Amino acid sequence: MKGHVAVVTGAANGIGRAVAKKFRKNGYRVALLDKKFSSKYSQDASLCYEIDVTNSEQVRRVFQTINSELGDIDILVNAVGGTLHTKSIEAIEDSDWNATIDLNLRTVFNCTREVISGMKKHGWGRVVNISAVAGRTSTFFGGVDFTASKAALIGFTRQCAFELAPYGITVNAVAPGLTLTERVGAMWDEYSEEKRTSILEQIPVGRPSTVEEQADTICFLCSEQASYICGSTLDINGAMFVG
Repeated sequence: MKGHVAVVTGAANGIGRAVAKKFRKNGYRVALLDKKFSSKYSQDASLCYEIDVTNSEQVRRVFQTINSELGDIDILVNAVGGTLHTKSIEAIEDSDWNATIDLNLRTVFNCTREVISGMKKHGWGRVVNISAVAGRTSTFFGGVDFTASKAALIGFTRQCAFELAPYGITVNAVAPGLTLTERVGAMWDEYSEEKRTSILEQIPVGRPSTVEEQADTICFLCSEQASYICGSTLDINGAMFVG
């Protein structure tokens, strides 16, 4: 796997950064994309780009630069995404809906579209999308727009897999459960003991996931050993959802 060119979006923290670290450790040429970076991220990547991946023109320009600087991209991990609010359905404005769909779905479409021609040319590629347990069932941490966008991402993954498998390109998704990223960890620390206990009672393994546990599965899906896994959504949620 050494020599592969990998792009990770949403890479400034959380699962995206954990994936980037593992890729770099394994000898990949890695490009990280996020809205904001600091100098500490240079150790995790060959290149870092501050970019709004909801903007298709920015995405096109940056991906062209990555292809020129590092070589053709053959691994893409779409880790950007998240919940923007916890509003009930009647309180959600059009702007809330559009922002959530853009963050969790448009970003993945923009980036995936840019890597396919190069992957087809080489007859090999890996795309992994980060959905959520919300996309499988429901969520305590967001609104209906978040759940809808993460469910739609699973549908996007399946159709891409169906179209691209004949070209040696696998497209899969993971659906993390409660994972202690920096953002979620800060929220978790502010919860009362009663609220934390209530949440953990719904996770059969009895604890949240680490970002490294999520990254391990994502990196496996990007490996040669996962060549026959295509169109799947792997539930990494401690049996919070079993389907």
